[in-house]
Amino acid sequence: MKNSDIFSYSLIIFGLGVLAGILIAPRKGEETRKILRDQMDECCGEACGFITEKAAQINKYSQEIKRKMEEGE
Repeated sequence: MKNSDIFSYSLIIFGLGVLAGILIAPRKGEETRKILRDQMDECCGEACGFITEKAAQINKYSQEIKRKMEEGE
């Protein structure tokens, strides 16, 4: 089988997959994008909250270490 045949078949299969995805999609693209956007906002909010919490813990621990070092001197 030639490389050009493999490439052609790959393009055909890809095109059929895209067509099938469009035909059997459960929602309109606009609805899907809105749902994805909302989920991303929620995940980003959770990630920001987690990072803020961990940064506060690190700051607390660093202040403790600094205080203990000053007391030790």
